[in-house]
Amino acid sequence: MPLRLPSVPCRHAVSLLATAAALALLLLMPAGSLAQAGIVVTLGIGLWATGWLPQWLTALIFFTLCMVAKVAPAGVVFAGFESAATWLVFSGMVIGAAINHTGLGDRVAAVVGPRLASGYAQAVIGAGLLGLIASFFMPSAMGRIVLLVPILLTLVGRLGYAEHDPGRHGILLAGIMSSFLPTFTILPANVPNNVLMGASEAVLGVSPSYAEYLLLHFPILGLIKWVLLMGVILWQFRGGTPASIPMERSDARPPGIVAMGVLLAFAVGMWMTDAWHGISPAWIGMLVALVCLFPGSGLMPAKPLTQMSLEPFVYVAGIVSLGALAHESGLGAALAGRLLEVLPLADGADAGNFAWLAVIATTLGLLVTLPGVPAVLTPLAPQLADVTGWSVEATVMSQVLGFSTVVLPYQSPPLIIGLLTSGLGMRQAARVTLPVALITVVVLWPLDYLWWQWLGVI
Repeated sequence: MPLRLPSVPCRHAVSLLATAAALALLLLMPAGSLAQAGIVVTLGIGLWATGWLPQWLTALIFFTLCMVAKVAPAGVVFAGFESAATWLVFSGMVIGAAINHTGLGDRVAAVVGPRLASGYAQAVIGAGLLGLIASFFMPSAMGRIVLLVPILLTLVGRLGYAEHDPGRHGILLAGIMSSFLPTFTILPANVPNNVLMGASEAVLGVSPSYAEYLLLHFPILGLIKWVLLMGVILWQFRGGTPASIPMERSDARPPGIVAMGVLLAFAVGMWMTDAWHGISPAWIGMLVALVCLFPGSGLMPAKPLTQMSLEPFVYVAGIVSLGALAHESGLGAALAGRLLEVLPLADGADAGNFAWLAVIATTLGLLVTLPGVPAVLTPLAPQLADVTGWSVEATVMSQVLGFSTVVLPYQSPPLIIGLLTSGLGMRQAARVTLPVALITVVVLWPLDYLWWQWLGVI
């Protein structure tokens, strides 16, 4: 009987060949070299950007190749597992499962649903406003998405949207993307913003205030971009009118719903006041997750971890580790330095300087992911200030133009977590991020340049 080989999709075959070729090259190069880091980072970004392999598998490939070829010390390769962002993802998965198990998501959806059931556009804009408004009260994008996704999933079900309905995708994307895309302009509301603030203070001795940062960035890159985001979602995902499904609130209280409500109130309160008590949102989330997981709490099903997918946890650890490798190896700084050499920056050419600095930050964000941009570029701010004739503060603030321009979903761990937990795909998200990024470059960057000039920043 002839031997039949299994049929392998073309994209999987190409991914396997690329991985094998990368491993062969890595083993031929000196351990810990910049070239090794470049190969691993390029392979990881390529596989994540194309989506040819599951995100978690690409993360495992990254870890394995780095260790087999001794690309970097284990502390760098597995830095993602030490990251607070990764553990916030884990706690978020637990909290989301508990919200569903206790019925709290149903209760909240029953309250919010009638206000969004008058039409598809109202539902999209309402979900978007929910995410945007939450950004001013909760400092963690991960935390916001952790709370919103279970509620949004319940809501779209109650509105009558089936799993593959474009309307369902539009409402979910509106809530998820509004929770992070405009929030790069609100100082404590996203990780890159906080990295920028910390790096600026540590390296340069200056740190922007909340009001200065908000005035400079929010009107154009926050508010107008959010309106643009809503328009793109309504254009790309044309849903029908929500079904007239009754959303009465029941007087009955399922077991655990009150306890879950109290835990969430505690988490939100602690997240909102993290500047006062200094406890990372990740560990606040883990405290709540531990209570949910404790035997006999009634907040989770039996054997909860066997019923939870750990794929998002592995993926975020991988993407954070990739950014750490790009930074620690000097790959990000080398790319930034090379760009500075070839780009036509000049004293007095403010419009050109504005555009090219935005391009540098955007390009770097594709390589080292968004939180890595301020870590790489902030130490270069004095050099950039000398070349452009700008103040150091202005050159630091130009990074926001780049890391707020999300080209592909893999750049942002909060977005990926929102996609994975809501059942949406990378391609669905890219149908929004790519048009928004293009319009941002063509329309919003020039508007922002005029805004900076009017404010007297440049």
